[in-house]
Amino acid sequence: MVYATSYFWVVICKNQRFHHKGNTSYVHQIALAETDPYSPLPIPESTEQVRIRCNDCGAEHSYKSTEILRNEIPVPENFTPHPLFQ
Repeated sequence: MVYATSYFWVVICKNQRFHHKGNTSYVHQIALAETDPYSPLPIPESTEQVRIRCNDCGAEHSYKSTEILRNEIPVPENFTPHPLFQ
């Protein structure tokens, strides 16, 4: 069994009603782009809102640049980076 993790820029999906059905402490992370542990966020902080669609529930929400986090997560299957990070 191979367990591969990597660092990704992620946001927490705001559709809590959909993702918390079975476990209220679960948060769904939407992977945006692969990164490393040290690189700064590649979008300007002046960017006020970024529209991101959840790959699981399909809901689209606006996120501030301060809501984009770096996390070490398993590499998602069929991952394509968000257009903002390409």
